[in-house]
Amino acid sequence: MTEEEKDLILGYLDDRLSASQFDSLQTLLRENKDARSFLLDLGTIDTKLDDFSLSLDQDTSAPQIIPFSWRENAWPFVACLLVLFLCTSGYFLFSEPKIATIQSCEDAAWESDLPTTPGSELTSGSLKLRTGLASIALRSGANLILEGPAEVNLISPMKTRLISGIAIVEVPKSAIGFILETPDGYAIDYGTRFAVSVDPIKNVSSFEVIDGEIGVHHPGSGPEVRLVDNQTIWIEKGIVSSLREGGGEKKISASGVEKRVFAVNNSTSIIRNDQRDLYLSNDVLLVKSSDILPSFDRRALLEFDISDVDPTQYKKIRLSLNLVPANGLRSHLPEENIFAVYGIKESWEAGLTWSKAPQIEQAEKLGAFSIPRSKQFGNYGIETDALKKFLQSGHSKLLIVRETFETRPSGMIHAFANHNHPYYAPPVLEFY
Repeated sequence: MTEEEKDLILGYLDDRLSASQFDSLQTLLRENKDARSFLLDLGTIDTKLDDFSLSLDQDTSAPQIIPFSWRENAWPFVACLLVLFLCTSGYFLFSEPKIATIQSCEDAAWESDLPTTPGSELTSGSLKLRTGLASIALRSGANLILEGPAEVNLISPMKTRLISGIAIVEVPKSAIGFILETPDGYAIDYGTRFAVSVDPIKNVSSFEVIDGEIGVHHPGSGPEVRLVDNQTIWIEKGIVSSLREGGGEKKISASGVEKRVFAVNNSTSIIRNDQRDLYLSNDVLLVKSSDILPSFDRRALLEFDISDVDPTQYKKIRLSLNLVPANGLRSHLPEENIFAVYGIKESWEAGLTWSKAPQIEQAEKLGAFSIPRSKQFGNYGIETDALKKFLQSGHSKLLIVRETFETRPSGMIHAFANHNHPYYAPPVLEFY
């Protein structure tokens, strides 16, 4: 320890430190073991007090002072001192360091133990962005833009691991050497902007330089592979691809659908209590099952005109439905809700009542699909041999029934877009 460092400790005991000196003392005690030991050893203070006592003895005009033994009485004082120090500096001693800040969020939905509001300071840990965009500034100066769904593990200001999804990394000169890891490799940045995509299901990671330069490493690839402007490289199942130019412009693959037939306007919903004007809508097809209040059960009836299609000419046929939000409480449903699709042969007219509608007992079950209660949007449906055979037989009317019941009253009604819906397409048969 230097004399200056010792004087800081003695100055604290004498209560003569300035605010800046007190900050220096905190840093010293946090980082220097000898300084902490010196604080406990009050022999130096004992000596200073003895000298002070002797000087008073030589001054006969001064009142006599009874010597105070620090060695015998200092431990309660030292204990109080250490408690005070821990109270003022404990945050720096025991809390995890902050390594990043959330700069902005756009329609972001998170799943994380770390704070996720803009302006939040982050320690190391994992972040899951379910939807939207989020910008994260690391203390090194590097900036990370996540495109949901994505999962990232913040390790340090100079290292981050992308578990899945897409991330854009912007690295200024202050953060050159920043490392972005993926499950099967990592990139070292040399001052640039680059994009990384990780697909954990297909076991593929891709690295694309937007501008600048990065080095990509893989345990089985040997030397570092350098990428510059507009170059892309893939690591697929442990194999590193050759460099490509313009990798960000991906080929758009065809959907494979050769023919689409949308449900006709006759498609409708029915409700057990027959109060159509109050509880049904032309915009959506409503489906619900309840053994608590069965009078509010709803089913959907679909009709397709396939007169211009020969279903026997296609290998696959899929029924596709677009889920949209509806009334009711999702928490009053099972976690997973099962829907059955039946083939029916009867026709119906407008204003259909429950009793006159086609019944399940006379229908043929063609398949089933499930929807988690947490979902309010999405595309669902079936693609089964039973559906294909039913349509190939010349029939094209379907009945949708929810097989699972609500667990408490006022459970959510499931709704699928119908012809009059302003944003989503009605039910459709897709022929492959």
